[in-house]
Amino acid sequence: MAASGGCSSSFLTLSCAGAAQNQHASHPRTFFGVPHKNQRKRKTPHRLVVVAVTQGSAESSKSDEKIPSWAKPDSDEPPPWVRDEPNNKNSNNSQQEEEFEIPFYAYLLASAITAIAAIGSIFEYVNQRPVFGVLSSDSVFYAPLLGFFVFTGIPSSAFLWFKSVQAANKEAEEQDKKDGYL
Repeated sequence: MAASGGCSSSFLTLSCAGAAQNQHASHPRTFFGVPHKNQRKRKTPHRLVVVAVTQGSAESSKSDEKIPSWAKPDSDEPPPWVRDEPNNKNSNNSQQEEEFEIPFYAYLLASAITAIAAIGSIFEYVNQRPVFGVLSSDSVFYAPLLGFFVFTGIPSSAFLWFKSVQAANKEAEEQDKKDGYL
């Protein structure tokens, strides 16, 4: 599509006659485009800027996401966590009777500590230098104790990490149910 002297079209938006000039690399500017004091002012060449706009891009695109009814702009429905507040105040006894669940970060912390202890036991056995001095390296219990930490610590660490992921996923699903996404 060719641009005429008027530089306008129904499909293309054209900027002509120096209305939108690009800064040339040979004209350095400082902070906020203020020229240096010793810089000569040169006229930059005029550039043609073309911006294409279609009818589809002018309309807002509809999202395919499932938006809960309480989250829509014109909804008077309260969010699920507000709806459940009166029920929670009346049933404090039922909440206290629920089983206590260990949070995911406790599993994750225990997994990290166990893994560090197991790997540290490997290094201590290889170097034959006891770190804490409880058992010397010539003790009969030195190798079996470190072996116990290694062979039980690594699987225990993996199990605790797995439990951490399960607990985090369970908490996320419960929160999604409260928010109305599931």
